[in-house]
Amino acid sequence: MKIEYIKDNYYFETLNEEHDLSDFDCEDEDLNDFLKNDALKLQNSKLSTTKLVKCDDEIIGFVSLLTDGILIRNIRNNEIKLDIKNQLNIKHKNKLIPAVKIGRLALDKKYTKKGLGTHVLRSILISLKELSENKVGFRFIVVEGYAKALTFYIVKNGFENLKKDDEKIKNIDFISKRDPKKKFYLYFDLKEYS
Repeated sequence: MKIEYIKDNYYFETLNEEHDLSDFDCEDEDLNDFLKNDALKLQNSKLSTTKLVKCDDEIIGFVSLLTDGILIRNIRNNEIKLDIKNQLNIKHKNKLIPAVKIGRLALDKKYTKKGLGTHVLRSILISLKELSENKVGFRFIVVEGYAKALTFYIVKNGFENLKKDDEKIKNIDFISKRDPKKKFYLYFDLKEYS
């Protein structure tokens, strides 16, 4: 399938026991194993929800979502931090603010490095923004991104790293080569997303 066709026609479908996941391969054993062995168990336990990204009944990718939070002290922008503290009359910086976590996000290897990941992530962010405005109160999206995926999240899609990781991020190329699965906590503020 051509990428432009997929961008115009993909949809999200909640994972269930009827889905055949055997052909899915994102070239990351941890992510493949999660989808094939853990996602449905976690979903049945109401600990996360996994949505398959499908096009013409083919599984293109998946995203797993769950609840989480972000500490006020980890928000980089002091103006946003102060605004939240003032609105909620919060005195300390260790207050946890509700967030939704992208626990896992992956595309099948046939569809990577073609701009589809950003397209899918933006669709997820739009859906979550709508959910936050109409159903459940939360403002931030968080993710623990692999070092090898930081360009995808930060540069291409506007996520921010924690201030404490600034020095490490400067050496991300070195870290990515040495330990591509080193995780960094990232966040995205939905309030400014349109």
